[in-house]
Amino acid sequence: MGVIHKDSQPFEPYARLMNILGDQLITDRKVAVVEIVKNSYDADAERVKVKFFNLDNFGKNYLPIEEQPYIEIEDDGEGMTLEIIKKVWLRPATPNKITKKKLKENLTNKGRIIQGEKGIGRFAIHKLGEKIELYTKAIENDEVKLEMDFTDFDPEKADLFTPMDDYKLLNKVFNNWYVNNPPEVISKEKGTVIRIFNLRERWKIEDLQDLYKSVQRLIPPTDDNAKKLGINFHQDFGIDLYNDGELFVAENITTFKDVIERAQYTMIGEVDNAGYLEFSYKSQSPVRNFSKTVNLLSREALSKENYASHAVEKRFYDKKTKLRIRDPLSGPFKFTFYAFDLAKPDRTILSKDIETFIKDNFVFVLRDGVRVYPYGEKGIDWLNLDKLRSTVKAGWFISYNDLTGFVYISDDHNKLLKDSSNRQGIMDIEGALEDFKSMVTAVTEIFNTEIKIDKNKIELNKKVAIKDSSDTLTKSFNSFKAILEKTENREVLEKANSFIDTVQKHNKLMRERMETVEDLAGLGMAVEKASHDSLTLLSTMRANVNDFKIKAVAGDYKNENLVALLSELDENLSFVFEEMQIIQPLFKAQRKAAQDISIAECIEKVVQYFRRDLDGKITVEIVKLKDLIVHTNKGLILQILINLIDNAIYWVNKNETSDKKITLLIDATNKSITVADNGPGVREDVTDAVFSEFFSLKTDGRGLGLYIVKEILFRINGEIYINNRPDAKILPGANFVVTFN
Repeated sequence: MGVIHKDSQPFEPYARLMNILGDQLITDRKVAVVEIVKNSYDADAERVKVKFFNLDNFGKNYLPIEEQPYIEIEDDGEGMTLEIIKKVWLRPATPNKITKKKLKENLTNKGRIIQGEKGIGRFAIHKLGEKIELYTKAIENDEVKLEMDFTDFDPEKADLFTPMDDYKLLNKVFNNWYVNNPPEVISKEKGTVIRIFNLRERWKIEDLQDLYKSVQRLIPPTDDNAKKLGINFHQDFGIDLYNDGELFVAENITTFKDVIERAQYTMIGEVDNAGYLEFSYKSQSPVRNFSKTVNLLSREALSKENYASHAVEKRFYDKKTKLRIRDPLSGPFKFTFYAFDLAKPDRTILSKDIETFIKDNFVFVLRDGVRVYPYGEKGIDWLNLDKLRSTVKAGWFISYNDLTGFVYISDDHNKLLKDSSNRQGIMDIEGALEDFKSMVTAVTEIFNTEIKIDKNKIELNKKVAIKDSSDTLTKSFNSFKAILEKTENREVLEKANSFIDTVQKHNKLMRERMETVEDLAGLGMAVEKASHDSLTLLSTMRANVNDFKIKAVAGDYKNENLVALLSELDENLSFVFEEMQIIQPLFKAQRKAAQDISIAECIEKVVQYFRRDLDGKITVEIVKLKDLIVHTNKGLILQILINLIDNAIYWVNKNETSDKKITLLIDATNKSITVADNGPGVREDVTDAVFSEFFSLKTDGRGLGLYIVKEILFRINGEIYINNRPDAKILPGANFVVTFN
């Protein structure tokens, strides 16, 4: 078939496209103002004035336009010539800035990094209003005035009486410009003034307060910690807000300076391209400071410090092979993080104003010293910390409300982290944004681990204080009893004895209840593992039996197939039986009176209990010259060993080495057992904390295992401690020593 006609035609958009783009590209009016202010920043302005007029007259369209609400944005920047207005400003999506960046000419005369690159920031004006007057003046040039009016082409005003033919094409809408000499508005040698009329939305005082906070956040705070990282932004850019000619200042404004000075916990540092985190940590209470370097992308490096990262595991590791499959594409970054414990606020540090500030300000992202929106805004949990706390494990992640701070990136080092077109965040180019979020989240996981350690130390100190007061109370109580024994007042004596009897019964009841709770917690942990293993085996057995039934019905089997199936069933049922056997003594009803218990037999039974986790994976050595016999309850000994060996298995598996070892040493002479492994070991600064309830550095830990071991040993006159002496260790990892007195 021959071509009978041919032609070509460019796009001919309707003028209303400008309003549509303004609405879609700039989704928030606060962001629109900030975008215009960013243009002033790129123009090397030192001061920007954002002025609001006649806000109470919104909707009174019958008033003269100068009495209706309007916004004026004035700066003292470089200004624009007529040529720039015609060839750059009136050509949206101009490649002017991005071309400069590609040519490495992305610095202004003041040395600022150019923020815009898409040439669409001017649409922010259309987001705010429909009629615009722009006055601009460059050095040694006349003032240029530009008028833009899209009032008649607002799609929201279309109705049945407005035919499509009445809508003009964009190339039929002309923007009038004038060259003024003398200048009409700009009396200085340079600068720009933008007046926006026919405002699209009503602005209230509360909106101005929010805008004030937003524009103030645009300016990076003075942070001495950032300076330690080599980040020292010039404070040569200021923003003022006015309402009807009066300087607008929100009352009782708390600043980041206040937060930085009072932060309970501080972590500053940087992450390089290879994933190495170099950081400094500081806690105000208890006082603790240290610096450290760790590879966030290495399981073994993290585990040596008793760290783990769910974010890194999920993003950069293969679920099946457990091997790292790639490195992040996001590039290096620096950070300064500040945290408070809002759940248990220390009012000597945390005032109500600072508490509100923390809740309103999350982690901000600054690119070359200028803020990237909307990161840091109230309600924008861009790291999904609270979601992770609810779906993974609460104790693993710091609360969104407890954390604030800054992450610093740059155009030079984070080339894939580009602003999205609607100025609402960063584009996810090749997954770089998700990589960035995962790496930042990993840093917060390390931060959270250190905070947990310090919180636990505070709780330990409180317990010591409570114990001291309890001892004082006991002494006073005994002294009271001694005085009573000397009294001759029968009525007083009877009432006092009744009180003493009640107190003693109450204390006994509380002790019994605590023991019951500990027993149930320990039993629950053991049953959880046994039921998981048993259900896995039973599921496999059921599938194999069903397969064989199909063959049996069809007569398609041989005797050796049946024998193999029965042998497998026998082996699996034996395993389940043995699992139940070791669980049985843990039930309180099955606990008999104290008897002589062989520690060697108990160890062998527990090792057998963990054989699915150990066989072919971890080498277990039981060392003994002579068995140790302890006169106690068998269930309690089994519970102690189950917790200690389970703990060793977990940490040994955190090492990437294939030579994994656990050694159990029975020392009958010193009446002790040592459970040692070649995992990462226990950090010296947490040796006291690991025996506290609900403290755990495991990714899925409950913080009960070692606490229950300690409490059981206390009941049977035993104790547990960590041997951290290098010359006395059996294996280089954790060495837990249990002694029976």
